[in-house]
Amino acid sequence: MTIRIKTTAATALIVAALSGGVAHADMDSARDALSRNDYSSAVQQLDAVLAKTPNNAEARFLKGLALARSGDTAAALDAFNALVADNPEMAEAWNNLGVLRARNNDLEGAQAALEKAVEINPQHGPAQENLGDIYVAMAQGAYARAGELESDNAIARAKSQQLAEFIGGGMSAGSAKSGKPTPPAVPNVTARAKTPVEVDTSTPQSTLQSWAKVWSAQDVDGYLSMYSPNFVPDDGMSRSAWAAQRRDRVSGPARIDISLSDTQIDRRGEQALVKFTQRYKSNTYQDRESKALLMQETGDGWQILREGGADAVDFTVAATAPTQTESVDSQTLSEAPPADDAPAPNPADTASEAPPAPPAGTENANASAGSAPAQMQAESQAQARQAVEQALEDWAEAWSSQNVRRYLNAYSDNYQPKGGTSLTAWAKSRDQAVKGPAWIRVEISDIQVSLLGDDRAQASFNQHYKSNTYEDRERKRVTLVREDGGWRIVRES
Repeated sequence: MTIRIKTTAATALIVAALSGGVAHADMDSARDALSRNDYSSAVQQLDAVLAKTPNNAEARFLKGLALARSGDTAAALDAFNALVADNPEMAEAWNNLGVLRARNNDLEGAQAALEKAVEINPQHGPAQENLGDIYVAMAQGAYARAGELESDNAIARAKSQQLAEFIGGGMSAGSAKSGKPTPPAVPNVTARAKTPVEVDTSTPQSTLQSWAKVWSAQDVDGYLSMYSPNFVPDDGMSRSAWAAQRRDRVSGPARIDISLSDTQIDRRGEQALVKFTQRYKSNTYQDRESKALLMQETGDGWQILREGGADAVDFTVAATAPTQTESVDSQTLSEAPPADDAPAPNPADTASEAPPAPPAGTENANASAGSAPAQMQAESQAQARQAVEQALEDWAEAWSSQNVRRYLNAYSDNYQPKGGTSLTAWAKSRDQAVKGPAWIRVEISDIQVSLLGDDRAQASFNQHYKSNTYEDRERKRVTLVREDGGWRIVRES
């Protein structure tokens, strides 16, 4: 059996928008290159990020990962040695450094690095296992040396032989005579496979639910995507150092379960303050605490701006209207209708709370003065929502009829493909995807439209795709802009 030196560092492949703009695109491109095993391109993209932000711990980590996977152990060792020197509390970097030192047959150095990783994060399961593997390899070497020093010590030689077979499929005569441990067979740095969790950020409730789900699933990419590029850690950390620390904490344990209760959501304009009781449980630790998340509504849904204790987080915008408060069932995080057995209001009770009647003769005047603009605005918004829904229906119909020209015309010239792909390359790939199957059927339902201004809207809906070779269902979210007299898709997820 070979020693399995593993790391979960790559689980993250984090693409937090540390600097926005070009840096964000470079990180996206690096992530895509790593997923395609194109390590030279990944290093090139990460060098572009580091040229702008040399202390970006996330980019430095990914560069070391790309170098390690490419087989350039010396360069990867340099990268991770420098990274832990500047970020001594980054357990995942220490774990990878231990992996690389073991690959270089430096078992003492690997032991020191892995013990440091476990000291920083005792819940880091892969580092614990890696350390155990190193101990086994070192024990085999010690037994071999004992057998060499004492020629009649058959027990020590037998133990050495058994461990050698366990960790490496047998020990050579040369290593037995020298008393050196059998070099461990160390694979390239790899990641534990994690199934991505579907994320819905269309409302504060669904965002909270998704945040708990991705954390429980230890989907580090999904977890970090819940946080805004403008997120401010509550302990003075930089955004990149915080992301690196959260990668360790989320990916380290063997399992995590997050449950929420007593949830209350306050709305103030485009912000929502979500307070709740959080129960955290892993294979080694559990706790319960009152927490709060401050969320911001964006063109891509709701994202987390602040996180902390229930009394430590507050709105960052001034109150311009009364704050709206709602309590939410924390397990389903859905807006539940009133209970069937809820008592009906007493007319006598409500009558005393009713506002005084306006002076005689003013009702019609007030109605004519105030209701007409409001009615016109409501009608305009209803028409805009209807137009967005129709644009999406037309898009689905064009896809179903495999009319590539109409399908692509449903997208804005400013459409932003995922993964840093150019618009030209994306259009070419969609041309093939739409025309390729013998037939396609696309059905959309439960369309929910939110207007983000006069010329921008966000819609979420259920999509059922079916062709002669493939079928799936998903909840989809798109952002649309009004241009050239119609609504067109500028982003989708």
